[in-house]
Amino acid sequence: MLFAQVLRAGGVPKPLGIARDTAASLREHIDRGLAEPMLILSGGVSAGKLDLVPAALAEFGVKTFFHKVAMKPGKPMLFGVKVHDDGRRTYVFGLPGNPVSSLVCFELFVRPTLRKLMALPPGPRFIEATLAEDYAYRTDRPTYHPVQLSLGPDGRSVRMVPWFGSPDLRGLLSSNAFALLPVGDHRHRAGTTLPVLVVEEL
Repeated sequence: MLFAQVLRAGGVPKPLGIARDTAASLREHIDRGLAEPMLILSGGVSAGKLDLVPAALAEFGVKTFFHKVAMKPGKPMLFGVKVHDDGRRTYVFGLPGNPVSSLVCFELFVRPTLRKLMALPPGPRFIEATLAEDYAYRTDRPTYHPVQLSLGPDGRSVRMVPWFGSPDLRGLLSSNAFALLPVGDHRHRAGTTLPVLVVEEL
C-alpha cells in the first residue's frame, strides 16, 4: 500500500523489507533507510513493549519533532529529521501499524512533504462537500472517516461507508476520500457541509 502511495505521489520507493521485533533487526533496516532523503516506517511507534522505533531512531541521532497526534486514525504518528555530517537531511516518518492509520497519515503528512521536496504545491487538499444522508458518530478525536465522494447536479456530496476503524482496510474499498468529523457525539444531518480530504493523483 505504501509503495503504491509513494509512486502515486511521484516518489521512487525502495522497499527495505520487514524488520523483526528486535532492536538489532530494526537498527539494520533504519541504518539502510537513513541513506535516502526520506525514510518511512510502519508500526512500532505506539506504547507497547515491542514498539521499538522511537528509541531506535534516537540512537541514530534522529531528532523527533512530534510523536502522537490528536486524530483518528493515526494517533501514534511520529516525525523526525536526521541531519547527516555532510549537511544532508533525511525526513523520517514513523507511521502507525494499522493500515488505515498508515494510509491517512501518509496522505496528511508524507505526501505533502514529497510534493514540497519536488517544488509542487504541498497540500493536503481539502474540499467541502454536503452529507447525503444523516449520520450519527461519536469520537474523542477529530476523525477522518472514509466516504464515497461524488459530483452531481447540486455539487459535491459524500456518503459515509461502513467502517470499523483503523484495522479495517477492506472498509476503504468503496471509498475515495475522507470526511473530517469533529470531536463529540453528533448526529450529522443530511445537507451538512463537511471538510473532505481528497486522495488524488499527482
